[in-house]
Amino acid sequence: MPRRDDSKLLLAQFEALSTRVPILYMLLVINAVAVSMTHIGTAPLWLAAYLPVLMSILCIVRLLWWQTRRRVPVTPEAAYRYLRRTERLAGILTLGFASWAVGLYQYGDAYQQGQIAYFLVVTGISCIFCLMHLPSAALITTAITFSFMVVTFLFSGNAVFIATALSVAFLSVAFVSVILSYFDNFSGLVELTAALERKQEETEQLNEVNSRNALHDQLTGLANRRSFFQQLDGLIGSDPHRPPVVGLVDLDGFKPVNDIFGHAAGDFVLKEAAARFHALSQGEGSVARLGGDEFGFILPGCTSREDAAALGQAFCTTLREPFEIPGGSIRLSGSCGIAYPEDGAGTSEEIYERADFALYQMKSKRGGAVEFFSSDHQQLLKRRHAIDFALQAGDFSRELSLEFQPVITLDGGRLVGFEALARWNSSRLGPVSPNDFIPAAERTGIVSRMTAILLSQALDAMKLMPDHLRLAFNLSARDICDRETALALLVQIRQSGIDVSRLDLEITETALLSDFDTAAEVVRMLRSAGASISLDDFGTGFSSLSHVHRLEFDKIKIDKSFVLKCDRDERSMNIIRSVANLCHNLGIQSVAEGIETAEIRTALQASGVDLGQGYFFSRPQPLAAVLQGIAMEDGRAAADGARLAG
Repeated sequence: MPRRDDSKLLLAQFEALSTRVPILYMLLVINAVAVSMTHIGTAPLWLAAYLPVLMSILCIVRLLWWQTRRRVPVTPEAAYRYLRRTERLAGILTLGFASWAVGLYQYGDAYQQGQIAYFLVVTGISCIFCLMHLPSAALITTAITFSFMVVTFLFSGNAVFIATALSVAFLSVAFVSVILSYFDNFSGLVELTAALERKQEETEQLNEVNSRNALHDQLTGLANRRSFFQQLDGLIGSDPHRPPVVGLVDLDGFKPVNDIFGHAAGDFVLKEAAARFHALSQGEGSVARLGGDEFGFILPGCTSREDAAALGQAFCTTLREPFEIPGGSIRLSGSCGIAYPEDGAGTSEEIYERADFALYQMKSKRGGAVEFFSSDHQQLLKRRHAIDFALQAGDFSRELSLEFQPVITLDGGRLVGFEALARWNSSRLGPVSPNDFIPAAERTGIVSRMTAILLSQALDAMKLMPDHLRLAFNLSARDICDRETALALLVQIRQSGIDVSRLDLEITETALLSDFDTAAEVVRMLRSAGASISLDDFGTGFSSLSHVHRLEFDKIKIDKSFVLKCDRDERSMNIIRSVANLCHNLGIQSVAEGIETAEIRTALQASGVDLGQGYFFSRPQPLAAVLQGIAMEDGRAAADGARLAG
């Protein structure tokens, strides 16, 4: 009996039988016609002709039915019904043909009786092989045909027929074993095929998930960087003369969120920002998260400049709305850079770079607004590319140098040391500002090699300076966020033979934000080796007090943006006083950069700032000029001492 609970097996049985059963009916009709023709005139006409004709017609009807069913999909339930019907018909037809054949047996001669034996054996074997996918039907037909033959011929009194009957009896046992074994293999194959199909379906679902993940940001659900560039490439390829508008949005002030509120809060801010952006862009373009706190949007090439600016400003405005978390409220702002395709298309990378450069220019000025890439930006970008290329091809050992700016005590005017400032005189570009080539060195990944060359020059200069003078040297974010690089610099310092305690290593708050945990570990390692650590550009980064609290700095350098206007801006003056008081309370020194007038120096001295540097004291100078100045100062001091002694 078919297994009603196994739909896969039911459908497989029906499909297999739909090709085998028509063959069985065809064989039955052919053999029945052959037997009928040899017995006409010997047996009664109704037995020799009419009865086999009726059964043949029934077989032909069933043959045609199976032929039509092969082209029609069936359900497991329908397949079960058809298989059960096949079981019943197999028994009825086999019983009919076997009874008919045995009925003819008594009318023929030995040859005709032999034909009856042949008919029963062929019918039984045909039924077995054509119905093996439905073992219940195969067993029924085997039992009926072989039983009729064995019983009929076993009692025929003919030795040949009796021997044949006995052979068929034993053969039927083998056929039953074959039927059962074959069906076990068949059902096992169906089960294996079903398992493989399930596995393939699971694999396809997994591939679909992977494909979706490959094109979507898992945190926010927006398109990711890969999807962003795929869409951008597609739009450029479909209409090169009307490239899309590309904008980039950066979350100003996001980096400290993880440090202050934790990564869960940072993830919430990113997801909420993504939801706001998605809501604003509905019907106007697509938005993607490109990485970190940077988002990008793509608008059709037919978008007007005003509409692009309005959407970019809407993105910036929505970021000013507070992000409510259980521990409080987070307030941010956003900056936007847009590449508007006024000059035709470029590659997707070029368009992205223009938007990124416009974003960088906006953030470097004030942030919180929209900046379009312009012809002026294009010139700056060309300059940046030229610098990047020259850095890659430059000979740093010959082209890099240091200049030294004095650091003076504001109370007394005593020289305590110098700050080493990097200079690059490129053989291709000529003198390049540190504001240009240091960021370029960080972009191109060669800043650590540059640091090593400049540190070697700085250590050599310290050997020529008096032992009481200190030297401040700047480290980049890559220098302090990579343990191996920091260890290499420490080895370089120790091998130089200079007193490490004379060295002030300066790091910026921006460097700390790149990887605070690694940076903190490197800072502690450098301090334990004897070097002093200064926090540079204080007040321009984020979470400054948090960094001061978590790291033990020896000096804090007040950024010149506060110093330059402290004599006329009360707010800047108040900030400087606060920093000076903070340093005194922590027992460390405060240093002011950018002192250009006597009035600024006086105001800083009155505010309690300890040390200062700037054009008021001296511009940065080459080592030879510095050493000459030190010698002259030592000579004047010696002369003054001699006069006093005389």
